Amino acid sequence: MRSESVRSERQRSENRRAVLKGAAAWGSAALLPAWAQPAGRAEVIDDVGRRVALSLPLSRVVVFNRYTTEFVRALGAMDAVVGTDIDVARHARYWPSLTAAMFAGSSGMAPNYEAIVAMRPDAVLMPRNSDWTRAQTLLEPLGIAVVVVTAWDYLKHEFNVELLGRLFAQPRRAAALNDWFRGWRQRLSDRVAGIPAAERPRVYFEEVGDWRSVLPGSGWHDMIEAAGGRNLFGDVRLGDATSSRGSVNNFSVDPEEVLTRRPDMLVKLQPGQYEPHPREFALEVLQRMAQRPALALLPAVRAQRLYHLSYYLAGGCSKITGALQLAQWLHPQRMRGLDPMQAMDEWLQRWQSVPVQRGYAWSLAELRV
Repeated sequence: MRSESVRSERQRSENRRAVLKGAAAWGSAALLPAWAQPAGRAEVIDDVGRRVALSLPLSRVVVFNRYTTEFVRALGAMDAVVGTDIDVARHARYWPSLTAAMFAGSSGMAPNYEAIVAMRPDAVLMPRNSDWTRAQTLLEPLGIAVVVVTAWDYLKHEFNVELLGRLFAQPRRAAALNDWFRGWRQRLSDRVAGIPAAERPRVYFEEVGDWRSVLPGSGWHDMIEAAGGRNLFGDVRLGDATSSRGSVNNFSVDPEEVLTRRPDMLVKLQPGQYEPHPREFALEVLQRMAQRPALALLPAVRAQRLYHLSYYLAGGCSKITGALQLAQWLHPQRMRGLDPMQAMDEWLQRWQSVPVQRGYAWSLAELRV
């Protein structure tokens, strides 16, 4: 424990030195971000309820989290992006306007503060499951605002899009995106309305690691509920805390408990970006899962109600595309005539300006044909 504390303090000191070094490199107040100058300041309330003062519209931003960067692109504001994280930087085909020089850290949990300061942003956008509190402490004294925007949150989609619309002076684009989202959400809600809670299928939703699931408070949990399902571990309450078993987004579960709770459907989430996984990869993932001793006994597995879902489809536009796909698997009769891929195609073509792709979702049954 003492060695971990020493390492943490050493890391904090290195972060502070990096920030101060970058600040010194600016050399004069003339190079401070625009909002740090006295005139033209405005105030916004971010996703965690903080009041943040800054000058609008933003013209230089660093964005952490791919979902937020997608919203920025959907609003036509990519010219303002001067830095991103590794999740964006490693996919050049999907992000043709971004370069290696714009790498600002591996994730919102590990920003490169020296690089951020050197980019001279007006603001840094971070989701609430990032280390935004430390970023605020280190960057705001230098005139760099930290704004919490959580673009993966199904329940707060409209709030976050409206916030981005204000930050980039794109209220009409933000309103159009929210209208589009609401339209698909309403279609989905109409199809799954009236299903008694006790009759909603139980879903074992597994993250990338084996026996890692999700809890209330996670966007994945909200996606399952929106699709007319019941999260198999929806009764486990962790809140904003973490434990030795993980967080609400990635929680370690007991194989025997999965067996005891008898899911009606199993979904395996896999990391993925714009490029879909090969069919062979999905088949291998699902067959390995089906062969686990604790799962092979389940009626749902014997009936091949086992599904592979890419992060990319699952998380599209605050998870509305994932909710639609999940609902199609859960309630095929109710969803008849409503194609989840139509929503995904529109998200890709209209809002991301990239060609349509296929292969983001598979069932074990169709893969074995």
